Amino acid sequence: MKYWQGFILYLAAFFLQPFLLNLIPGLGGNINLLLCLTVVLTFVYDEQLPGILFGFIFGLLRDLVFGIYIGPGALALMVCGITVLIIREFINVENIFNQLFMMLLSTWLYASVYWGIYYVLESPYSYLYAMKTLPWQLLFNCVFAAVLYLVLIKRVIKHRRDRYFR
Repeated sequence: MKYWQGFILYLAAFFLQPFLLNLIPGLGGNINLLLCLTVVLTFVYDEQLPGILFGFIFGLLRDLVFGIYIGPGALALMVCGITVLIIREFINVENIFNQLFMMLLSTWLYASVYWGIYYVLESPYSYLYAMKTLPWQLLFNCVFAAVLYLVLIKRVIKHRRDRYFR
Protein backbone atom coordinates (compact mmCIF):
# COMPACT_ATOMS: atom_id res chain seq x y z
CA MET A 1 0.00 0.00 0.00
CA LYS A 2 1.27 3.42 -0.87
CA TYR A 3 1.52 5.92 1.95
CA TRP A 4 -0.85 8.40 0.35
CA GLN A 5 -3.53 5.70 0.09
CA GLY A 6 -3.17 4.92 3.77
CA PHE A 7 -3.31 8.62 4.58
CA ILE A 8 -6.55 9.00 2.58
CA LEU A 9 -8.09 6.01 4.37
CA TYR A 10 -7.20 7.40 7.79
CA LEU A 11 -8.39 10.88 6.86
CA ALA A 12 -11.73 9.47 5.71
CA ALA A 13 -12.05 7.43 8.91
CA PHE A 14 -11.18 10.47 11.02
CA PHE A 15 -13.94 12.56 9.43
CA LEU A 16 -16.47 9.72 9.27
CA GLN A 17 -16.16 8.70 12.92
CA PRO A 18 -18.05 11.68 14.43
CA PHE A 19 -20.84 11.36 11.87
CA LEU A 20 -21.51 7.77 12.88
CA LEU A 21 -22.57 9.03 16.30
CA ASN A 22 -25.36 11.03 14.66
CA LEU A 23 -26.32 8.52 11.97
CA ILE A 24 -26.80 5.62 14.39
CA PRO A 25 -27.57 7.31 17.75
CA GLY A 26 -27.63 4.22 19.96
CA LEU A 27 -24.88 2.25 18.30
CA GLY A 28 -22.68 4.76 16.45
CA GLY A 29 -20.23 5.23 19.29
CA ASN A 30 -19.43 1.55 19.34
CA ILE A 31 -17.32 1.39 16.20
CA ASN A 32 -13.76 2.66 16.14
CA LEU A 33 -12.73 3.18 12.53
CA LEU A 34 -9.17 4.24 13.38
CA LEU A 35 -8.62 1.09 15.43
CA CYS A 36 -10.03 -1.10 12.65
CA LEU A 37 -7.77 0.53 10.07
CA THR A 38 -4.72 0.24 12.29
CA VAL A 39 -5.30 -3.45 12.99
CA VAL A 40 -6.21 -4.46 9.43
CA LEU A 41 -3.44 -2.50 7.70
CA THR A 42 -0.82 -3.72 10.14
CA PHE A 43 -2.11 -7.27 9.86
CA VAL A 44 -2.40 -7.46 6.06
CA TYR A 45 0.55 -5.52 4.69
CA ASP A 46 4.23 -6.22 5.19
CA GLU A 47 4.87 -2.47 5.46
CA GLN A 48 3.73 -1.54 8.96
CA LEU A 49 4.37 2.20 8.66
CA PRO A 50 0.93 3.18 7.33
CA GLY A 51 -0.86 1.19 10.02
CA ILE A 52 1.05 2.11 13.14
CA LEU A 53 2.32 5.60 12.26
CA PHE A 54 -0.92 6.89 10.76
CA GLY A 55 -2.85 5.25 13.60
CA PHE A 56 -0.71 7.13 16.11
CA ILE A 57 -0.96 10.45 14.25
CA PHE A 58 -4.72 10.30 13.71
CA GLY A 59 -5.28 8.96 17.24
CA LEU A 60 -3.38 11.96 18.55
CA LEU A 61 -5.41 14.25 16.30
CA ARG A 62 -8.66 12.68 17.51
CA ASP A 63 -7.58 13.17 21.12
CA LEU A 64 -6.68 16.76 20.33
CA VAL A 65 -10.03 17.52 18.73
CA PHE A 66 -12.48 15.33 20.68
CA GLY A 67 -10.75 14.10 23.83
CA ILE A 68 -10.36 15.35 27.35
CA TYR A 69 -6.67 14.48 27.45
CA ILE A 70 -4.17 14.40 24.61
CA GLY A 71 -2.50 11.06 24.06
CA PRO A 72 -4.51 8.13 25.49
CA GLY A 73 -6.09 7.19 22.15
CA ALA A 74 -2.83 7.54 20.27
CA LEU A 75 -0.95 5.45 22.82
CA ALA A 76 -3.67 2.79 22.84
CA LEU A 77 -3.63 2.61 19.03
CA MET A 78 0.15 2.29 19.03
CA VAL A 79 0.04 -0.52 21.62
CA CYS A 80 -2.57 -2.35 19.51
CA GLY A 81 -0.54 -1.88 16.34
CA ILE A 82 2.64 -3.20 17.96
CA THR A 83 0.73 -6.17 19.42
CA VAL A 84 -0.65 -7.02 15.97
CA LEU A 85 2.83 -6.63 14.50
CA ILE A 86 4.27 -9.14 16.96
CA ILE A 87 1.44 -11.69 16.73
CA ARG A 88 1.17 -11.59 12.92
CA GLU A 89 4.60 -13.20 12.68
CA PHE A 90 3.19 -16.40 14.19
CA ILE A 91 -0.12 -16.73 12.32
CA ASN A 92 -1.32 -16.88 8.74
CA VAL A 93 -2.41 -13.44 7.53
CA GLU A 94 -4.50 -14.90 4.71
CA ASN A 95 -7.00 -16.48 7.10
CA ILE A 96 -9.97 -14.30 7.99
CA PHE A 97 -10.49 -16.05 11.34
CA ASN A 98 -7.00 -15.01 12.42
CA GLN A 99 -7.85 -11.45 11.46
CA LEU A 100 -11.12 -11.57 13.43
CA PHE A 101 -9.22 -12.92 16.44
CA MET A 102 -6.75 -10.04 16.11
CA MET A 103 -9.63 -7.55 15.94
CA LEU A 104 -11.26 -9.01 19.06
CA LEU A 105 -7.96 -8.93 20.93
CA SER A 106 -7.14 -5.42 19.73
CA THR A 107 -10.57 -4.03 20.64
CA TRP A 108 -10.25 -5.38 24.17
CA LEU A 109 -6.63 -4.22 24.42
CA TYR A 110 -7.48 -0.73 23.13
CA ALA A 111 -10.31 -0.33 25.66
CA SER A 112 -8.15 -1.65 28.50
CA VAL A 113 -5.15 0.56 27.70
CA TYR A 114 -7.43 3.57 27.27
CA TRP A 115 -9.08 2.88 30.62
CA GLY A 116 -5.67 2.27 32.25
CA ILE A 117 -4.37 5.65 31.15
CA TYR A 118 -7.49 7.36 32.44
CA TYR A 119 -7.21 5.39 35.68
CA VAL A 120 -3.65 6.67 36.17
CA LEU A 121 -5.01 10.16 35.56
CA GLU A 122 -7.47 9.47 38.43
CA SER A 123 -10.66 8.86 36.52
CA PRO A 124 -13.46 7.75 38.86
CA TYR A 125 -14.79 5.01 36.55
CA SER A 126 -14.30 1.34 37.34
CA TYR A 127 -13.03 -1.17 34.81
CA LEU A 128 -16.40 -2.89 34.53
CA TYR A 129 -18.19 0.39 33.95
CA ALA A 130 -15.72 1.33 31.23
CA MET A 131 -16.18 -2.06 29.54
CA LYS A 132 -19.99 -1.98 29.51
CA THR A 133 -20.12 -1.26 25.76
CA LEU A 134 -17.32 -3.69 24.90
CA PRO A 135 -19.62 -6.42 23.46
CA TRP A 136 -21.08 -3.93 20.96
CA GLN A 137 -17.61 -2.64 20.13
CA LEU A 138 -16.39 -6.18 19.52
CA LEU A 139 -19.31 -6.88 17.19
CA PHE A 140 -19.17 -3.69 15.12
CA ASN A 141 -15.38 -3.53 14.93
CA CYS A 142 -15.24 -7.15 13.74
CA VAL A 143 -17.89 -6.57 11.07
CA PHE A 144 -16.17 -3.46 9.72
CA ALA A 145 -12.72 -5.06 9.93
CA ALA A 146 -13.93 -8.17 8.11
CA VAL A 147 -15.31 -6.09 5.25
CA LEU A 148 -12.11 -4.06 5.07
CA TYR A 149 -9.99 -7.21 5.27
CA LEU A 150 -11.88 -8.91 2.43
CA VAL A 151 -11.36 -5.87 0.22
CA LEU A 152 -7.65 -5.46 0.99
CA ILE A 153 -6.57 -9.10 1.10
CA LYS A 154 -7.42 -9.59 -2.59
CA ARG A 155 -4.70 -7.14 -3.53
CA VAL A 156 -2.15 -8.74 -1.23
CA ILE A 157 -2.86 -12.33 -2.33
CA LYS A 158 -2.53 -11.42 -6.00
CA HIS A 159 0.74 -9.65 -5.27
CA ARG A 160 2.13 -12.58 -3.31
CA ARG A 161 1.21 -15.07 -6.03
CA ASP A 162 2.91 -12.95 -8.66
CA ARG A 163 6.18 -12.73 -6.75
CA TYR A 164 6.54 -15.93 -4.77
CA PHE A 165 4.66 -18.68 -6.60
CA ARG A 166 6.07 -18.60 -10.14
